[in-house]
Amino acid sequence: MFFRRRSPPDPRDEAWREVAERLELVRLDDAAEEALRAELAVDTGRVACLHALRRDGQPELLIFEHVRPHPGRRGSEERRARVLLRSQEPVCEVAWRAFPRSHPLIASLQASRSGGSLATTGDAAFDDAVGVVARDPDPAAAAMTAPVRAALLRLLEGDLPDATVTCGGRHLAWRAHR
Repeated sequence: MFFRRRSPPDPRDEAWREVAERLELVRLDDAAEEALRAELAVDTGRVACLHALRRDGQPELLIFEHVRPHPGRRGSEERRARVLLRSQEPVCEVAWRAFPRSHPLIASLQASRSGGSLATTGDAAFDDAVGVVARDPDPAAAAMTAPVRAALLRLLEGDLPDATVTCGGRHLAWRAHR
C-alpha cells in the first residue's frame, strides 16, 4: 500500500487570501493573467496571483506577483510583488520612475540606464531620500507635489532596496523585491 505525503500548504496562499479579503479584491483567472502579461510586455516569467478591485468611476487596482527564474540560483524562482493602478484618463503627462536613493552614483546610473535625468524637486529631504528619473525632468519635478512626495516616501521607505514606483500614461505601478 502506498501512502502519499501531503505537501504543506504554501503560506503565500493564505497571505493572498487575507489581502484579497481586506481590500475587497477578486481573484482573476489565468486568461486575465496572460492578458496582463502581454499588456505589460513581461518578457520573462509569468504573472501569478492576479487580484483586482474594479469600481465604476475609479481606477482599476491590480495586485499580483511577477514570477521568473532566479538569475543567481538555478532551479529557484524570484517573486516580486506588484501593484498597478490603471486609469481611464492619463495619470501624468510625463513618465517618471522613483526609487530609494542610497548613493549619488547609483542614482546617476539609474538615470543613464533609462536615458533620462534626475529630477530635483527643491525639497532637500525628499531629494536625498528618493531619486526621480524622467526623460523630461522639469515636468516630472513639477508633478512631485507635497502629497505625491509624501506618498512616495511612504511607498519607498523601509527594507525594500529594490522598490520602485513608475508613472506614465494611464498607469501607476509599485514594485517590490526582497
